[in-house]
Amino acid sequence: MRVKIIGLRSDETKSPIVKEFEEALKERIPDFEIVTEEKTFDIPLFVIATGGVENQFKSVYKEYKPPYILMYNEFNNSLPASIEILSFLNREGLKGTLIDVNRITREEILKPFNPIEEKIGLIGKPSDWLIASQYPLELYREKFKINVIYIPIEEAIENFKNVSEVEAKALAFELINNAKNVFNIDLEEATKGFKFYLSLREIIKNYNLNYVSVRCFDIIKPLDTTGCIALSKLTDEGFVAGCEGDLPSTISMILLRKVSTKTPFMANVSYIEEKEDSLFVTLAHCTIGLSAVDGYNLRTHFETDKGVGIEGFFPHGPATILRIGGKNLDEGFVVEGEEIGAEFSLSRCRTQLKVRIAKKYADYFYKKPLGNHHIVVSGNFKKEVQELFKVFLVREIA
Repeated sequence: MRVKIIGLRSDETKSPIVKEFEEALKERIPDFEIVTEEKTFDIPLFVIATGGVENQFKSVYKEYKPPYILMYNEFNNSLPASIEILSFLNREGLKGTLIDVNRITREEILKPFNPIEEKIGLIGKPSDWLIASQYPLELYREKFKINVIYIPIEEAIENFKNVSEVEAKALAFELINNAKNVFNIDLEEATKGFKFYLSLREIIKNYNLNYVSVRCFDIIKPLDTTGCIALSKLTDEGFVAGCEGDLPSTISMILLRKVSTKTPFMANVSYIEEKEDSLFVTLAHCTIGLSAVDGYNLRTHFETDKGVGIEGFFPHGPATILRIGGKNLDEGFVVEGEEIGAEFSLSRCRTQLKVRIAKKYADYFYKKPLGNHHIVVSGNFKKEVQELFKVFLVREIA
């Protein structure tokens, strides 16, 4: 995880005390990659090294998104300045937190960035076949501090009638134009998919949602399209959109997005092969975000042969798989592996991955899986996920 240090110190203080904070952070959390200048990072940390830096903070804080973590120590009026800055943030209605660098932990840093008091719009009830993936809605608030707002699917269907055909067609044209190959998809078909995207955007705006999970199969008959491209684009835009109303998988997507800052992919476990000391897990779905792939083809949705399904080319290399579940959403499975490329089949959902993992995880999939859908991102993020498990009291299984 890349952590950017924004060091603030008074010009009147000559000692290299910002560096001392960095060294303390490295000692206590050695796997953090600390950067000072790079624009690409996961978490910003403000070092309040001395007093007299309040206006320095005020001049730069808008360059970063809240929450604001203010690190202090016992010297040089560090804490007094931190308290003044936190008071300013409170007055502005912005989230901030104080952390003593002498007692800093990974959990303490990550906790403010966890999905607290955010909202998922459950648009339509979970699909009927998700018999292991339905929980009381209040459990999501109790466990993950996420409010679930139920919205009838009929609202999204009604919105569809009123969105801009011109805007949807422009998006459809761009999608088709940038595809490597297009199979049985025309501009009209893609336009319908983006009209549903614009319908969901209207719901997100009206309810002030951070994420959505959609009972997408219920739109197929009334709208003669699927939700694949709509959920793909929303996830690309940071809203994290789960399909089939699968809330545990949507939560898993959110957590993996938080620790990786990458676009998560919700997929079926389509096939498992065992060879020597490895397990080869094929995962497939039609809704992958385009920012997660190195190019794409367009095909129809697998089950219905309607709408727009995405055959994305997921990058080969390290990959992390995650799923949250259990009796009370208190169990989690996370594993790192290597995506090696699946041979494409028309008999599966359109984006198809094959991830090689250790054979010891066979018992998880064959005997105690937490659900069908699993979430994948490119890269290795098991340690970061394990830290979130600690924060949310999720027991790692397998």
